[in-house]
Amino acid sequence: MNKWVSVVLCICGLGLGGMMLTGDSDGGRVLIENAPYITDGKINPDHEGKVVIVAGKLKTEKPAVDEELGISFDSPIIRRNVHVMVEKGSGSDIKRSWESMAGSNIARMYKSAPPVITFYGVVKAGDFILDKTLLKKFAAGVNVNSLPRTVSYKGTPLYHETESGIHYLTNREQNLVFPHLDGDYRISYTKSSLEENQEKTLVGIQKGNKLLGEGTVNGIEFFGQEWNGILTREKILKNNDNFDFILTVLGYALSVALIAGGIYSFKKS
Repeated sequence: MNKWVSVVLCICGLGLGGMMLTGDSDGGRVLIENAPYITDGKINPDHEGKVVIVAGKLKTEKPAVDEELGISFDSPIIRRNVHVMVEKGSGSDIKRSWESMAGSNIARMYKSAPPVITFYGVVKAGDFILDKTLLKKFAAGVNVNSLPRTVSYKGTPLYHETESGIHYLTNREQNLVFPHLDGDYRISYTKSSLEENQEKTLVGIQKGNKLLGEGTVNGIEFFGQEWNGILTREKILKNNDNFDFILTVLGYALSVALIAGGIYSFKKS
């Protein structure tokens, strides 16, 4: 068995090393080098399907809404975080812990709880509408503290509670004295720190009046970017070069570690 593990580790290490050698990071760089740099927010049909750089202020046309719970927010990007109380053990050895519904096993076991999901409103940079594939690159880590006292999810009443300064909506009634039990769930929300009229530099693919965060251009798979402030093309390229260098070092280090682990495991067996 150990020999098979050794072989798998070596193969994975060699495969990762091969990917690092054959990866085409220069293709994306060329696309950015040749991308139109737009500061007036105007859409030029000649740029359709191309990578473009859009620099300017962002405006929220429509905030995010959790339509399942009927809650609207003051941010265009909202993440609904859901945790379920899971009991393990039996009798006096029962242990309880909150587990995220983002885990596939938890989602299968507790189907009555709402799923983890990110909601998007409408954000514009000039005439461009930011597609969800680009908005999802914006961090959504600011806790939402303004929640309704009561709402419902598919007919189940939810009640407001707080713990350690975080606000939740839970299916456990507030007047119950015993703690949360197996299957109880609670919902919290986090939002983007994006402010109205905040200056951003966006790199994406123009498609109609939308700015996409991913797609294929000239046979090259391209992923969009968002930066705070107004960045020059040179600054964007420098940031990308630094990031690519870090990824390359980490990739080769992991490749060597996998191969070394495989060899060590083989010798031990």
